[in-house]
Amino acid sequence: MSRATRASLAVLAACTVAHFSNHLYTGALSPFMPIIRDELSLSLTEVGLVTSAAVFTMTASHLLVGYLSDKGWRDILIPASILFTALVVLLTSLATTLAFLILCQVLLGLAASAYHPCAFPALTVRFPGSSRATAAGIQAAGGLVGMAVVPALGITLFVLLGGWQQSLFVLGMMGFVLFASASMFMAWGRREPPACHVTVQREPDVEGWTRNYALILILSGLRGIPFRCVAMLMPVYLVDRFGYTPVWAGSLTTIMLVGGLVGEVVSAPLSDRLRRRVPFIVLSNALITPCLLLLNTSIDQTLVIAVLIIFGFFYFLGVPPNEAFETEVSPTRSRGLAFGLLFSVGALPGAIAPLVFGSLGDTYGLSASILFLASTTAIAGVISLFLREKRSKVWRPTSVGAELDSGTADA
Repeated sequence: MSRATRASLAVLAACTVAHFSNHLYTGALSPFMPIIRDELSLSLTEVGLVTSAAVFTMTASHLLVGYLSDKGWRDILIPASILFTALVVLLTSLATTLAFLILCQVLLGLAASAYHPCAFPALTVRFPGSSRATAAGIQAAGGLVGMAVVPALGITLFVLLGGWQQSLFVLGMMGFVLFASASMFMAWGRREPPACHVTVQREPDVEGWTRNYALILILSGLRGIPFRCVAMLMPVYLVDRFGYTPVWAGSLTTIMLVGGLVGEVVSAPLSDRLRRRVPFIVLSNALITPCLLLLNTSIDQTLVIAVLIIFGFFYFLGVPPNEAFETEVSPTRSRGLAFGLLFSVGALPGAIAPLVFGSLGDTYGLSASILFLASTTAIAGVISLFLREKRSKVWRPTSVGAELDSGTADA
């Protein structure tokens, strides 16, 4: 294995661990929300406010992080995001009031914002277009595993330790191990830069801000709405809508996300092999809308499980191709800023979506909340039809050293 490959895989490993941590901690309250809601006598609107607080501050900070990413802070901020989020989760374990809980979520959003605008440009300069969706899929799988682990792990810790504060403390302590491993991988990648004469394939530079980028920015906002609400509030919905216990609701959420992991494993290499992104994005958006609508009907438990698995599979089927497409339509010399926009302006609808979801639930019932999600996914399906990509991508040969020089210039 060449030095170039080792360095690239080390950076990918660091990003995967950091993405796992990012979603583990931003979703850490999810399995406990039905319990916290009863303990603190919260309305659905207040539940949505707690959930939105972290995502909103994370979104608001992404543009600044994207700027710092372009200034050479990528390798520092990626592992640092793990340490800071772990510390905030430890602080959250002391929460006993709604105000303190919201404050901790605000700090959590600031800490977590260090990951996304740094990771995607870092992977872009390490992996050519012929393997980019696979690399994006691997790091995305790290985040999805973090999301899938939270409901089951959180409820298990709750049963063993007898409280959600104690469970959050244990989750926070895990972060120090994750931080150490990500730092080691990132340092390894920096110590062993790719050899200067290894030939790889590189797609032509993207000059300026294109129509495709504008559309993918809109799609980022639309897809972020169901992503944040379903990932963070599904246990609350299942408890209220179907009368499940918090333990079973958390387990079903994990099952849904495992279905998503299968979707990512399928689409990432297939997208690279076919050299196509848009069909996967269109298919993903088209098939998740009916799944959401089915959750609004009177269906038995077996069908609920089937719908959740199908939703998870098809939503995350579009994630690796979507992320690869984002890198391919972002301006080459401003990738950090481009991803800062995607994860700030583009992510703003997802940031406030849990609050809207909860408000609609309090005012009109949870059926209205699900209809809100279904309407956004339907619009996303229409918007995705306007994306354009070349049917036959041709990457020109270049040296890895040249690729990294370009990436350093970006940084």
